[in-house]
Amino acid sequence: MVVRDRQQDNSQAGKAPRGNRRDDDWRDDWDDNAALEEEAVDPLSRADAVKMLGERALRPSRMTPGKVVLAQVVVTLLSALAWAVFAREHAPAGWSAFFGGMACFIPSGFFALRLYMSRKHPSVGGLVAGEAIKVFGTMALLVLVIVLYRDLRWVPMLVTFLLALKTYWVALAIR
Repeated sequence: MVVRDRQQDNSQAGKAPRGNRRDDDWRDDWDDNAALEEEAVDPLSRADAVKMLGERALRPSRMTPGKVVLAQVVVTLLSALAWAVFAREHAPAGWSAFFGGMACFIPSGFFALRLYMSRKHPSVGGLVAGEAIKVFGTMALLVLVIVLYRDLRWVPMLVTFLLALKTYWVALAIR
């Protein structure tokens, strides 16, 4: 599928397919079907997008990366408090839950800071690098918690980690 400019010449629409089958026997079916899939598609205008998605979908989001990280911290603290109050072993469960949430919100905080610092010159490569740093930072923090905290309780740690991780979905729904 090719997105074309509205002012592009339509003279290319009647072109014959590339080569013939006798000359290109080494090519597979993917190449044969690729020529058929290259049809021009007009991009949506603002009016078309409003008609299809609604006016609300085109408004900028109020949820910033900083607010998502703050929500992760709040979820972590609430979960750690709940585990510390209601678990059979209060302190180890509470600390395990806190460390599990920390393994999520600390790398997310660095990623949000990186996004904030590069807001003047955003790039896809910067997003990919920041996300890679976040993933490896999360793994490193989880390994540190597992190795260094001797009273680790797995269930509180993992549950709080997943709750903090799923805060992104709640933020996306709030938009």
